[in-house]
Amino acid sequence: MKPLFLSLLLAALLLSCSTTADKINVVPETVTDVKSTPENPEDIENPPLSPADVLNVHTAIKRPEGGEQTEEEILRTIMKTMSLKEKIGQLFILQIRYNGDGSPRREVDEDLNLFLNDFKPGGIILFRENIVDNQQVESLISNLQIFSRIPLFISVDEEGGLVSRLGKVPEVNVTLLPPALSIGNKNNSELAYNAGLVLGRELRALGVNMDMAPVADVNTNPENPVIGNRAYSSDPQTAGKMVTEVIRGFHKYDIASVIKHFPGHGDTSFDTHVGTVVLPFNRDRLDTVEFIPFELGIEAGTDAIMTAHIVMSGISSLPLPATLNPEIITGIIREEFGFDGLVISDALEMGAIRENYTPEESAVAGIKAGLDILLMPEDQLSAFKALLDAVHCGEISEKRIDESVYRILRTKYERKILFPEPAGESIEDVQNDPAHLALIQSFLN
Repeated sequence: MKPLFLSLLLAALLLSCSTTADKINVVPETVTDVKSTPENPEDIENPPLSPADVLNVHTAIKRPEGGEQTEEEILRTIMKTMSLKEKIGQLFILQIRYNGDGSPRREVDEDLNLFLNDFKPGGIILFRENIVDNQQVESLISNLQIFSRIPLFISVDEEGGLVSRLGKVPEVNVTLLPPALSIGNKNNSELAYNAGLVLGRELRALGVNMDMAPVADVNTNPENPVIGNRAYSSDPQTAGKMVTEVIRGFHKYDIASVIKHFPGHGDTSFDTHVGTVVLPFNRDRLDTVEFIPFELGIEAGTDAIMTAHIVMSGISSLPLPATLNPEIITGIIREEFGFDGLVISDALEMGAIRENYTPEESAVAGIKAGLDILLMPEDQLSAFKALLDAVHCGEISEKRIDESVYRILRTKYERKILFPEPAGESIEDVQNDPAHLALIQSFLN
């Protein structure tokens, strides 16, 4: 049961429109297993289509005709063709780890086709369960894109070291980079750039176009149970320099970068995967430590910032995690830092969110706070329907939805996702490249 003050605060923030308020309840004492697809896809709004209908519907968008057009004109033209459902779908990056029977999902079957047609998500994040070998991953990604009218963000957590969804699968042949701290300890900008370059090249060859990396946290707490050597350094400037170079390497191959976990997860002693974390740091401390790598990452042109589920009691009057806090997302990231890229939540199925908010609450509150993308809601269908209801009843304006959709489409356009170029290198072309192997050796010397 969540504390009374949180219930009252969320009630005020959500403005209690009738269509959404009826669905907002206290989080149950036990959490059921998360399913990747709804049992009844037609519950979203339309009845399901036959497989033949799906093939007819999922035709890729075309670059608008009419001679020379600006980027904004192209994107606005596309948005005019999108339904409200399609716009809301773009605000989600979903996980598809398991089939309905609990087995790992490793191909696009009829059920997933129907789900993609109903939900029309903006992206998919892949996990170890989805991965077998090069051919299987390439086929999975290709089929996910084929059955999506607006091309998807295909994302992974590929940081190097412990968090390497692809690099730890020998059959995939993606270079397993050392932990970020090993790279940071070299304090060598060229090595960091080459690390981003190698990883970017290999991800793009597989069909991945977004990496939930690099980590921009500062490793200032030796007892931190969740960051540790995932961070580049305990020195903010060194961490920021490494983040900057990895972003540059990613961008060489048009991999969208996502720096994380804002406002900074490096000095916590508890894991937000498990429950609530509160940091009391004041603004002076944050400006001189935690914020520095993020500001340098913004200067380097990062495509996105991922928020942490941390309550920042020293800088906000709202007892909300940063992921749901407008004072942090809109007030600091947007207005103070001037960042107009994507703001993405950390996974919404994590304990810090799941134990305190329903999927409906976190989805609506997150978008109202300023998020552009909701990553992995605990109940994906309920979160989608809550946003649709919130727009229908006026709790969230369609203009607000359009702001995020425009940023998403702009990022897809700029990273050559929206209008893909002809296939370049395959993973077989780049795997075991001597230059890639030499890079790993340079970290060992």
